[in-house]
Amino acid sequence: MTGLIAGYDLPWAFEQHHLDWRDTVRKFCADEVAPGAAGRSIASRFDPDLVRAAGRLGVFGLLAPTEYGGAGADLRTHCLTVEELATVDSSLAVTVHVQAICVSLLAHLASDRPELCRRILPEACTGETFVAVGLTEPTGGSDAGNIATLARQDGGDWVINGAKQFITNSGTEFSRYVILLAAVGRSDDGRPPVSAFLVPLDAPGVTVGPAYPKAGWRSSDTHPLFFDDVRVPGEALLSEPGRGYRDVLEFLTWARFPIAAMSAGLARGCLEDAVRFTEGRTSFGRPLASHQAVAFPIAQIAALASTARTMTYDGAWKYDQGMSIRDEAAVAKLVASEMAVEAANLATQLEGGYGFVEESAATRHHQDARILTIGEGTSEVQRMLIARSLGLSV
Repeated sequence: MTGLIAGYDLPWAFEQHHLDWRDTVRKFCADEVAPGAAGRSIASRFDPDLVRAAGRLGVFGLLAPTEYGGAGADLRTHCLTVEELATVDSSLAVTVHVQAICVSLLAHLASDRPELCRRILPEACTGETFVAVGLTEPTGGSDAGNIATLARQDGGDWVINGAKQFITNSGTEFSRYVILLAAVGRSDDGRPPVSAFLVPLDAPGVTVGPAYPKAGWRSSDTHPLFFDDVRVPGEALLSEPGRGYRDVLEFLTWARFPIAAMSAGLARGCLEDAVRFTEGRTSFGRPLASHQAVAFPIAQIAALASTARTMTYDGAWKYDQGMSIRDEAAVAKLVASEMAVEAANLATQLEGGYGFVEESAATRHHQDARILTIGEGTSEVQRMLIARSLGLSV
């Protein structure tokens, strides 16, 4: 396939090493990921062997410093990785994305703690050790700073009580740590100062709740976490007291671009599947794809995928050049995720009854698309950020 379907008509955005890596990941997807994607999704089955294969490929340590076993790659490389994965399996794409950003986040928060980095990051880069991030709370929703999980000092230790929900990669056989955001006091304005802690998931008092039965991303791992008088040493504090929330969110602004890249990949997956489906069938004595009522929605999916990709890599390129991307991150995440939902709706409609059975790629893409407008900040949050960038007081 060429042109929009191939999806890499952005020569200004990539160097040859990006394209070589894309080809490596694409082959991995064809050989290792695509064959079992439907079965894993239907069974809601997290596949440790597939994770190990992804670890051997090197996707988990892409964003980590080379001195700790990472690749020291740029954001475009990570975006290309999760885009390719999402064309066939969004569950694996989000598994890889979350681990990669958590490894990068831990390296950032512990940049002055080389002994801690040497102890954890090498195995995190290979996927042998998963590090989750615990931010979302049962009553917080999009108000991510509304944190009720509380950490209090007790001598040289911290004692943590609270709960987190929707935590990716928290209940696998590889899961070892969570970067936990917890309030460390109260403030007059009702917004508590928040710090980041590195908490072992096997620490006494930590409970990993049952896996969520999800509508999408079904073969990724997602659990609630509960903390009941969890005692950690003072060295578990990763951030300057009271700055954890700000440090984490400022550092991870760029993480909206990989979600946009996953959205572009999912839209491209819808496009490729719709073309394959409609070219292989006839209707009223003609190839199905030759009907304008069929060809035009396919063209629309192509336009959506191309636009989502352009928005994504415009922002990722700017980030890699050291430019400010705060506004671009919100726009790309909003536009790409909503376009992915539209692309999935169109693909499902084009495939009729086949697009409504769980074995089909269109059904899987339809299930996986919906969360893209929610994860890493809802569409409403992105619109709020964009409105504020325009000077509107919302």
